[in-house]
Amino acid sequence: MPLGMPFEVIVVGAGPAGSTAAREIAARGHSVLLLDRATFPRDKPCGGGVSPRAAALLPFDISPVVERVVTGVTLGDPRTGAVTRDFGTPVLYMTQRQRFDAFLVDRARDAGVEVREGWVVVGIAALPDGTYRVDVEGESDAGRRDSHICRVLVGADGANGVVGRALGFEAPRDHGVALEGNLPCPDGVPAWLATRMLISLAVPGGYAWLFPKGDHVNIGVGGREEAGPRLRALFEEFVRSFGWELSRLVDVRGHHLPLRGSAGTTVWRGRAAVVGDAARLIEPLLGEGMFGAVASAIALAPVVHRCLAGDVPDLAGYEAALARDVLPVIRRSAHLASALYAWPRLFVWGLMRAGWAWGLGALLLYPNAGARTSRIIERVAAAALPPLAWLARRTSAR
Repeated sequence: MPLGMPFEVIVVGAGPAGSTAAREIAARGHSVLLLDRATFPRDKPCGGGVSPRAAALLPFDISPVVERVVTGVTLGDPRTGAVTRDFGTPVLYMTQRQRFDAFLVDRARDAGVEVREGWVVVGIAALPDGTYRVDVEGESDAGRRDSHICRVLVGADGANGVVGRALGFEAPRDHGVALEGNLPCPDGVPAWLATRMLISLAVPGGYAWLFPKGDHVNIGVGGREEAGPRLRALFEEFVRSFGWELSRLVDVRGHHLPLRGSAGTTVWRGRAAVVGDAARLIEPLLGEGMFGAVASAIALAPVVHRCLAGDVPDLAGYEAALARDVLPVIRRSAHLASALYAWPRLFVWGLMRAGWAWGLGALLLYPNAGARTSRIIERVAAAALPPLAWLARRTSAR
């Protein structure tokens, strides 16, 4: 097996977390190899929503791959009762992973990243000198084999990815489940949904959604692991409640949502680290993983730079950066999810009818870090949300 040219950094997985990590590290002057078993563009099961907070972290405009800008939210079912609020500013940018991921990979190439598609990682070894060997095999041609050496290794290959498994990273098996499909709309997305997303609390411990895209509506249901046996029935019931036939849907598929759980997750060891879903950074309220993917990659890059410069011996600083910049958002989301799913009617018919409550929720989830009001609300939330979530869990357990 030939030994490929050495790279300072190898990133395994070219989704949003991997391509962002590769680009951010390369932009700091380092040689980076980005590997993925797929050939881009490729699709992934995902609602395809990018939050304003996640988009703001990227140093470029994502509008070339945005199909719709959602500025309003309908909470509930329009036929049985719902509350709608229009903010007038973006709540969610709607895209498709097939286009968005390829766009981010191209931005990594622009930064000087060596991208190799169609290669499967079949082996990883930590070598005595502190470097890592990554063995790869051609996805379509099993006879193609190669090996690469790197000083820093980044796993962006999902919750059950090869990097975490090979290096013995411990991860709790806490996860959510989701089932989604696409409704083609050749005559256009329904007008009432064109600039809004619909969220229905029809799933125990989760929700159902309608996300408008360019020429279709993404429809799905998701919840905690225990909702799995009922997910198909809940999905079919939700689709039919709008008068749509299941036979009209395409690309119906299920997937898991990796959650951190109370025990946390191992995110680094030596000069190796995991980002995005591999670090289980899904936002629990809406199951959105884009923020965790992009934010963890951006948190890792300066730590990698300091390590390669010889200023620090390992990637321990990455865990501190996550604790400072990413995990507070994940925890706040988990607390809000506990309250929302425990008392859905209270949120729909009580708090959410008040305009101030929508504004408060927006600040809690997507605060402007430079605004004094947001900082005050974040401090209040940090004190008030944990006991509220504890009460919600106790109520749900009865």
